[in-house]
Formats: sequence, C-alpha cells, structure tokens
Amino acid sequence: MEIEVSEEAKREILKLISTPGVEIEEIVKKVKLDYDIIMNFLSDEFLKHNLDYGRRICCRY
Repeated sequence: MEIEVSEEAKREILKLISTPGVEIEEIVKKVKLDYDIIMNFLSDEFLKHNLDYGRRICCRY
C-alpha cells in the first residue's frame, strides 16, 4: 500500500534535504514520516528530475 505524502511535507523534505549538514534521520524526526516513505519520495524525485545531472557534468572531466 502506497502512502501519499502531502504537498507541504514534500516541500519541507526538499527544503531540508537541500540544506547542507542535514541528515535523513533529522528529516524523519522533523517531518514525522517513516524513513522508507521519505527515501521512496526522494528516489522518485531523483528519477523524475535527474537531480544528479550537475554532478555528472562536473565529474566527467
């Protein structure tokens, strides 16, 4: 069963994950969602938006 993440929680997760020094465990406590739910959301966003694009260009040369 897939648990839906609210838009507010999605914004908060993305804001926290983009903040330097914030660990996934801290996001779990602040957003009060299960670790697996947050990781599934982040992996979906990674695949949808190719968030690794800048790193691939940087490390290619």
